[in-house]
Amino acid sequence: MKLTTNHQNQATSFLERYDYYFKRIKQTIFSFIIFLLLGMIFLSGLTLGYFASIVSEAKSINNHELMSQITHLPELNLAHPEKENLIAVYNQQEPPLIAGPAEVSPYVTKALVASEDADFYTHNGILPKAILRAMYQDIFDTKFATGGSTITQQLVKNQVLTNERTYDRKAKEIMYAMRIEHIMTKQEIIYTYLNLVPFGLDTHGQNITGITSASYGIFGKPPHDLNIAESAYITGLLQSPYVYTPFTKDGQLKDKQALNLSINRQHYVLKRMRVEKMISPQQYQRALSYDIYDHLYRTQ
Repeated sequence: MKLTTNHQNQATSFLERYDYYFKRIKQTIFSFIIFLLLGMIFLSGLTLGYFASIVSEAKSINNHELMSQITHLPELNLAHPEKENLIAVYNQQEPPLIAGPAEVSPYVTKALVASEDADFYTHNGILPKAILRAMYQDIFDTKFATGGSTITQQLVKNQVLTNERTYDRKAKEIMYAMRIEHIMTKQEIIYTYLNLVPFGLDTHGQNITGITSASYGIFGKPPHDLNIAESAYITGLLQSPYVYTPFTKDGQLKDKQALNLSINRQHYVLKRMRVEKMISPQQYQRALSYDIYDHLYRTQ
């Protein structure tokens, strides 16, 4: 009987300890959950407050001011941009370096959309998937990064915001891009973009801004005369204009080996045009065989 009593005492002691630790664990888990919920509520409040301040700041710029900043070009000054037909203004060629659809080869816009923003004509200024992908790449510092900005966002970034890499600037970029889509047509957005973006250096070693200067400075011809291969090449420069530029700071043409980088980029643009069915297989093959080097503009 003595052995049995000892066993019972040991069992009772074990159950008491088990019950004690079980209650402690439950209390710890419960406290952790409460702490987590309070933390989430606190962070949600901070996040909402943060975005509310950004929204308030973004709204401080009205549509007239936003359009004025978007369409501000050194050669173009619109007194009342929201009342203007921008495409008609661009097509007037006054001043001559501003170009619209009447002066630009259709293959230029096809190359731009295919390589930079395939959903340009259907999105509302942003692509949520691309934004999330870019955020993931930024947070985890992935080796290979892909752009998360649409053409509209790039236009906002170039004209309205600074180049600083902050979430505050990115949030404003997104909001301004969505607003721009409501006050400008797709055609106005894409030709405004083409008239103000940098294309690298020309045959004189000078900086190029806008499709007209780029066409004359790189190929020695007006932009409406650019063929498929030339349109793909000149559009491909936009990703990194001062890396891909075919000319040096002295205006010298780079050798063929040095041009491989920009030629490879051109081939990528042509492939994207083919995938997006903007050119036929036959046009694609002819463009690939076109000798860009022999057609680059020389001053001598």
